[in-house]
Order: sequence, then C-alpha cells, then structure tokens
Amino acid sequence: MRPTVALLLVTLIAGSSFAVTDQGAAVESAISQIRAGKPLAPADLSVLQAGVDEALASSPGNERALYAKALLDRAKGDRRQAKAVMEGLVKSSPAVAEYHATYGTLCFEVINTAGTFEQMSLASTGRAEYEKAIQLDSSLIEPRVGLGRFFLMAPGYAGGSYRKAEEQANALIALPDGKGEVFGRSLLGDIYADKGDWAKMEEQYNLAESAKGPNASPSIAMRGYAQALLTKKKDPAAALVVLERYRAVASADDAGPWYLTGEAKKALGDDEGAIAAYLKAVEIAPSAANSRYAIAQLLEKKRRFAEAAAQYREFASRFPADSRAAKAAEAAGRCEAMGK
Repeated sequence: MRPTVALLLVTLIAGSSFAVTDQGAAVESAISQIRAGKPLAPADLSVLQAGVDEALASSPGNERALYAKALLDRAKGDRRQAKAVMEGLVKSSPAVAEYHATYGTLCFEVINTAGTFEQMSLASTGRAEYEKAIQLDSSLIEPRVGLGRFFLMAPGYAGGSYRKAEEQANALIALPDGKGEVFGRSLLGDIYADKGDWAKMEEQYNLAESAKGPNASPSIAMRGYAQALLTKKKDPAAALVVLERYRAVASADDAGPWYLTGEAKKALGDDEGAIAAYLKAVEIAPSAANSRYAIAQLLEKKRRFAEAAAQYREFASRFPADSRAAKAAEAAGRCEAMGK
C-alpha cells in the first residue's frame, strides 16, 4: 500500500454507535484515540494497553476490547497480529461494518510483506471486506477510500478501473454534510495524478483544501497533494512549495510535513536538509518509523557510521515487527564495523 493510502486511512474518524458503559470506558477511549489518527507516544499506548488488557482479563471474549487490541497492535506496527484479531471479529460479529472496514485496511497494509500468491488472496479479501462494510453502512468513509484506491492501484486484470475509483470518490463527495468531501476530492486528485492530468490534479486538491464539513482538513489535502507531486509528477521542488503551506497549518503533533519535506529534499540531492527534516519528524513522533529508517540510511551514505549505527539500532529496537527490523540490525553491525 502506498504511503498516501495509509496516511489517508489513519486520519479517518469513524463515529461509533456502541453505548459506552463505565466498565467499557477505557476500551472505547482507546478505540477513539487510536482511530483519531494522531501519533501516540509509547507511554500513551502503554496506558491504553493496560485498560484494554484489564478488560480482556475480566472478559476474554469482549469484542470491543478485542477490537481495541487490534487497533493497538496496528498502532505499534504489528499489523499481522492485528489482522488475525480482526479476522476473528468479522467472523464472530459479521453485521458490524466498522470491523469489516478495519479488516479490509489491514489486509492491504500487510500485502507488501506477503508472497505473490498471498498478495492476490489479501487483495481479494481486502476488496470484499470493503464492499461488505459499504453494504452494511454506506455512510462509512474508510471502506470507500480504501476501495477507491484499490480500483486506482490494481491492474485491470485484477479489477483496477479509473471509472470505479471515480465512482467511490464521487460517492464520498455526495455524503451528507460534506463529511466525505476532503477524502473524495483527494482521491480524485490522485486519480488525475495517475493519469498525468496535472491541471485537474491541482484543481481537485485545491478543492479538497477548501472543503467544508466535519472532517474537513487542509492538512489532509496538502499531504495528498505533496505526495502526488513527489511520487507521480516527480516534482520535489513543487512539493516543497505545498509543504511550506502544510507546515504552516499542521498541528504540533503532525510529523507528516517533515517526513515529506525529507523525501523532497532527498530527491533534490540535499541529504543534509533531508536528515534535518527527518529528525524533526522523529522529534515530533518517535513512532515515525519511515523517517528513522531514512535518517539511518542517509547517515550511512554520508559515512557518519556511529550515528547511522545508533539510528539503525533504535529502529530495530522500537519496531521489531517491521519487515525492515532484521535489515536494520544487520546494517547497524555493518556501520559499527566500518566506524572502527
């Protein structure tokens, strides 16, 4: 799954129709905080985990606590474990649209760590879960974004279709009170970027930036626009212009503009500027795995071996479930040897 996709999906705030009792308050708080998409420090995750673990200890079959556990596993980088929990939940509670949507997202989030045949199965399952979620609740945003991006990214023989992707984008824009407009416009922007229609791409991202409604967020629009300029148009200089505006409106706990600034500066050959931007992202969000890995790689490239080794070690320690953890540990050893 491309970074754009993951970044959009984790920003979705889905309202819950479940009643919150005193006993379940900690669980619902964990679900709400994680689904808000804001980075959470390890200490905060530990507090949420303690409440969820307590709920599961008293009632192992508590489905809301299991759902919170899956979201916590995902937040900590263990997406395979989260997917396993969600697979059980969609079987035990097949009428809950939210569970199908989250399971669909996790299927796509683990796809890059799977073999070829498993990837095909995951894509098929993820698509089916999104479609089931929409069938159960057509007002949900997450499955429409996910399904639209599946249609955008998949090859034609696997179901990919610009027309179908646009249908999901337009359905998002048509949701009541404009609650899906920023996501629908951003999806249309990505579709036009994929087609190479830069004028329409810019138009849609500008509309996304000025969208109204309960989920409206210029940051979401600017993030998607900068990502499209970087990955599709291959124009890091233009991306930096957007990112300057993004940084001006981003919340204090949003590491996104700094990570993307690092990506743009790296593409322009400004390694020192990229390192500085990635470090800012890590300072804001210690859980910013991509930024930390990029720092280590650039430090190694600059032959700053001791610093690179420390960053690789920190990455392997913080993100043991990440598919790059073993490579990071190996690279740390290599850098330590080179630094002697």
